[in-house]
Amino acid sequence: MLYIAKYLGTSWRWFWRNSDRSTRFLATREVLLLFSTYLVYSISKNLIDSTPILKAFGNAWALVEFEKSLGIAHESTIQVWASLHSVVFLNFLGYFYAIGLWVALLGSAVYLFARNRRLYWPMRNIYLVTMLSAVIIFAVYPLAPPRLLPGYGMTDVASVLGLLPKEGSRSFFGYNEFAAMPSLHIAWSSLIVYAWYKLGSRLGMAISSIYLALMTLAVVATANHYILDVVAGVLLLLAAMWIVDLPASVKKMLEYRDLKDLREMMKGWPQPFPESGYRAGYHRNVNPVYATAGPTAPVADGSWRILS
Repeated sequence: MLYIAKYLGTSWRWFWRNSDRSTRFLATREVLLLFSTYLVYSISKNLIDSTPILKAFGNAWALVEFEKSLGIAHESTIQVWASLHSVVFLNFLGYFYAIGLWVALLGSAVYLFARNRRLYWPMRNIYLVTMLSAVIIFAVYPLAPPRLLPGYGMTDVASVLGLLPKEGSRSFFGYNEFAAMPSLHIAWSSLIVYAWYKLGSRLGMAISSIYLALMTLAVVATANHYILDVVAGVLLLLAAMWIVDLPASVKKMLEYRDLKDLREMMKGWPQPFPESGYRAGYHRNVNPVYATAGPTAPVADGSWRILS
């Protein structure tokens, strides 16, 4: 951790010395924006209902029964497999769950901001939308994680490793232990994979894919999330991507090329005040109409015809 902090500090000083004023302004604004929004997120998800104990545990047992009906209630099996494989590996997953997300998320954000800012903006917006949506879901659907569920047969890895706050030291600035659904670790880890995929870096895609696989294993094996929490995290990311892309989709729908047929059709609609003045009983006719005028040859009327 000290090495990572030292590396980030050195990188930040290099960036500050070798960038112009506008870039430094944008970077400072982004740091303040992301820090303030995460602070508001941390406070909001705890102020809504800080101790929904009965509801959270009731939802947890209902979720377990639903997973059993689907045949996917294997959280304890996954934890046992990880511990039998190696206790050191299970401890690694505990630290990876606690620290790995922030290292990967901050590292990817800094890289995208410095190298591909056009891609950074939508990724940042997706991150913010997932955060806002999660606060709403946590308030509506509090859920106790498997590590707190009595009788479910899972070890609280975070407590064993000392990664949780001591009793009596928790505040609304801390984490919400009943915010298991959806898993933001999975949503944001999947966002990292998506960003590197859009960036087109084969090495980045390979490393981020391995990272996502490890994070998926970690969130379940450490008893912090159910299998359905993982699925919900992916669905949350997809919904956030759709919301962020919605304005662009609407804009495309309103562009001239998409409304060309409608504009052409509107030219033939009745117009009470045509360009040459109002004439009762007449409307614009795009295609000339040929009417017989007595014994003479047909005469073309390129503008008007009498309504029947």
